[in-house]
Amino acid sequence: MSKRERDDDIEFDDDQEENDQIEEEQDEEEDYHEMNDEDEEENNDQEIEQEDEEEDEDDRSNLRVWRPGVDAMDEDEELIYDSSAYDMMHTMTVEWPCLSFQPLRDNLGLNRSKYPHTMYMVAGTQADQAKNNKILVMKVSSLCKTKHDEDDSDAESSDEEDDEDEDFDKEVDLQTNFINHNGAVNRIRAMEQQPNIVATWSDSRQVFIWNIHNNLKELDGENKQLKNQSSPIHVVTSHSDEGYALDWSPTTVGRLASGDCSNMIYVTNAAGATWKTDTAPYKGHEASVEDIQWSPSEVNVFASCSSDQTIKVWDIRSRKPAISVHAHESDVNVISWSRKVGYLMVSGGDDGSFRVWDLRNFKNDSPVSNFTYHNGPISSLQWNPFDESQVIVASNDNQVTVWDFSLEEDTEEFEGTEETDDYQVPPQLFFIHQGQHDVKEVHWHPQIPHVAITTAYEGFNIFKSSNSE
Repeated sequence: MSKRERDDDIEFDDDQEENDQIEEEQDEEEDYHEMNDEDEEENNDQEIEQEDEEEDEDDRSNLRVWRPGVDAMDEDEELIYDSSAYDMMHTMTVEWPCLSFQPLRDNLGLNRSKYPHTMYMVAGTQADQAKNNKILVMKVSSLCKTKHDEDDSDAESSDEEDDEDEDFDKEVDLQTNFINHNGAVNRIRAMEQQPNIVATWSDSRQVFIWNIHNNLKELDGENKQLKNQSSPIHVVTSHSDEGYALDWSPTTVGRLASGDCSNMIYVTNAAGATWKTDTAPYKGHEASVEDIQWSPSEVNVFASCSSDQTIKVWDIRSRKPAISVHAHESDVNVISWSRKVGYLMVSGGDDGSFRVWDLRNFKNDSPVSNFTYHNGPISSLQWNPFDESQVIVASNDNQVTVWDFSLEEDTEEFEGTEETDDYQVPPQLFFIHQGQHDVKEVHWHPQIPHVAITTAYEGFNIFKSSNSE
């Protein structure tokens, strides 16, 4: 090989080496740019995520607890349901609004707490025409825990602790059948000892007694050939006017008291396979009888309240009241006799107040407690069957409140504050439920602790507050 050729080879090798170095530098520069692009994209994602978190925090900071009767609402504002306030919260709608309902005792067990829950109810409709009214017999199942619906991370972190609650996001399953009813149902009540026996107050001035045994069997799949039952097993025709007061005795099977808007009360008793209504009424009220409650322990004693502002206690062996007390400065709409403390009664008035009474010292205008929190008539109330110190109250101010009379005011919390500085609720106010309009009735479930059901124009709510035991 000539010297010239060798020099050319050396020059070629140098050029190749230089080209390789340039390409390597270009590759490194491209890698550097790619890394920068990835870092920039990651930074952008982090910035967007941070901005979203800041927006969420801003949104949350703009949310505030709405205080009924204190805070106004602008047209562009709405109430938002906070699932963390409830262990369980479900809504149901049916064809027509129901003025009255009752959860039924069943054979699924007492004091049950494991989700999902199942319950049975009866309700009476307020339809557009008398012929369209019905008694609804309902089975509600898949009532799951809803507390973590808005916080998936909490649900995931609690999987090990709440294995039994893993189906908390299921939809409620509502099964219904019905019985045609003559006229609107003013009130409906089921016998405690035999929940398949149901009484209804009709706006046709009659009280009907029904046997819904086949309806309940059909809901459980045990009676596939259910035919619509249109005939009651008994009709009370003694009343000259329609009414709302209705209650079965918890101590005597088949004993029913009904009171009407013409001040009269009649007692009906089961007599073997038939029923017998007393021919003579219980007279004493001077205005419409609004509610009746049998004593939880005395077989012959019941109480009634009236638009005449009184509560009267009766012994059925006499046609006149044994005790009469001026209870409110307005119509007395509802009463509830405690099943756990037999000498306690609570009453609700048309002026929005409700009062607790000690029947051992039952005197005019001498309640143990008087609460004036609500701004509308009290439409329904009931002692908690699992807590002797709790009462649930429904009002026409669109609030359902739970009160715990064992709670006392924490004076340190409000030390140094003026009334105008902070919104102070009564210390016994345990929980406020809202979101429904024109709530007509509220009941605790008799076998599922601290679960409450309400009926209103929009339908039913079934809930359990997160602060209940």
